[in-house]
Amino acid sequence: MSHVMTPGGKRLRALREYHGKTQLDVELDASLGIGYLQRLESGRVQQPERDTLERILAALDARYSERREVLELFGYVVDAPIPNDAEIEWAVSVCRAELDSAAFPTYLLDCAHRLLYWNALVPRLYVTPGTNLSADGLRRLSVLKLIFDPAYHVTPRIVNGDAFFPAQIRALRYEMQRFHDEPWMGELIDDMRQSATFARYWDLAQREAVHFSARPLTLMEIAVTGVEQALNFRIISEPFVQDHRFRVIFCLPADAHSNQQCIDWLSDAIKH
Repeated sequence: MSHVMTPGGKRLRALREYHGKTQLDVELDASLGIGYLQRLESGRVQQPERDTLERILAALDARYSERREVLELFGYVVDAPIPNDAEIEWAVSVCRAELDSAAFPTYLLDCAHRLLYWNALVPRLYVTPGTNLSADGLRRLSVLKLIFDPAYHVTPRIVNGDAFFPAQIRALRYEMQRFHDEPWMGELIDDMRQSATFARYWDLAQREAVHFSARPLTLMEIAVTGVEQALNFRIISEPFVQDHRFRVIFCLPADAHSNQQCIDWLSDAIKH
């Protein structure tokens, strides 16, 4: 009797080969019988127990997105908890060099929109001198609060708020489609609705269907202390391939003036 490789078996084999492990390596690490993984990958075992799959994925050191993909291919529902400290440490280690070398404000967020790591230019953009928010105070602060809550002194500096704030809400609703069943997502929205600015634009957005993220299409025009002319940035989001709960945000200068200001900030940061 011939067997056809299942999508789950095919993905497991690809994941194992990517990590450079033999079937025997994984079987020993996952406490499986000899030959079991070969049967699973080839399709002779079509519906493994969830616990068995979890042990195989642990032996492969699979990241969240890899784990979720494999489990769902075998018909199992996977939750999406907020990343723990170990996962955050991994995410920071993956992108630290890229963020530090960027010539424009760049930062790492998790699915709860918490700021986890950022380069030296981010405080220049978001921290208002003379207020109670310092660069260290950004750590694990929700970027939604930073943008929508006037207490952090960014909201009144957004010059094109009537265009930018709705775009942020559309982007949030688009991103929520992946996590909308998670309890923490409902709690996040309830908490954000305490901000009048967020609540206003959130309620208006409920009249619209969610089609796509409009974030890259709308500029952020922001006034910065000590800079005479408002700066313009295009906000681009790039999710991690291995774990979609993390993403890097690039604030790309949208005109020559903003680009020059980033160069000046970078030069100043290097001097200090």
